[in-house]
Amino acid sequence: MHSQRYSSSAPNSYNSLCSNHSIAIAAIGCLTVGGLVDIATGETLSMTENSPTSLVIIFRALDLYASPLGLLCIVVATFFWFRGSKKFLRWFDIVLALAMIALLNNLAGLIVSIFDPKVKAAYLLLSASLVYIENIVVFVAFYWRFDHQWQERISAGEKTIPAVLFPQNTISQDLLHGWRPSFIDYLFLSFNTASTFGPTLPIPLRPSIHIGMMMQVSIAMAVLIMIAARAIGLIA
Repeated sequence: MHSQRYSSSAPNSYNSLCSNHSIAIAAIGCLTVGGLVDIATGETLSMTENSPTSLVIIFRALDLYASPLGLLCIVVATFFWFRGSKKFLRWFDIVLALAMIALLNNLAGLIVSIFDPKVKAAYLLLSASLVYIENIVVFVAFYWRFDHQWQERISAGEKTIPAVLFPQNTISQDLLHGWRPSFIDYLFLSFNTASTFGPTLPIPLRPSIHIGMMMQVSIAMAVLIMIAARAIGLIA
């Protein structure tokens, strides 16, 4: 049986990731929005109850550093981007890691808050909605980071497999010669994954995207289950 193996050579990360200026800036913008939404989520979670439990207080304390530090790192990453420095990717990865920590922290805080019978339903629903939005924008940057380098190599004519197979990748090169995903393509991918609880089109091919999609779907399902459980509790 013939088996097709992924290309083992690593792409030139900085050149391929930074060759499309608008998408890189849009990815940084998504992480900026994610940081601001995270701060707003922390504020709404603090309003869900008048006397928060110790666990809620701990999660709020942890949330005080992730997004502010991430926003500061965004400024540094943007500085290196405009200077054309390879340090841009290093700082982008730091911001992405902090954004993921902040997202998971907000999810944990939401889970803890929902078990409090005195929680204010309106603020809890608002917090859940903000976590859902944060989930989408953070994973736009995630998918771009782990896929765009391969797409650049394909658009340059190299025979390799992308991390995400878009429908355009399967069309004859004569029709879409040099095509590469835009910001909207990654936004569509992230929104669909969070909304449909799994991949439809585009199709994930590499392990990094598989792991990212499992994380995003798990977060989206947890938010939905918590809202449903709270609604059932209110009805009961």
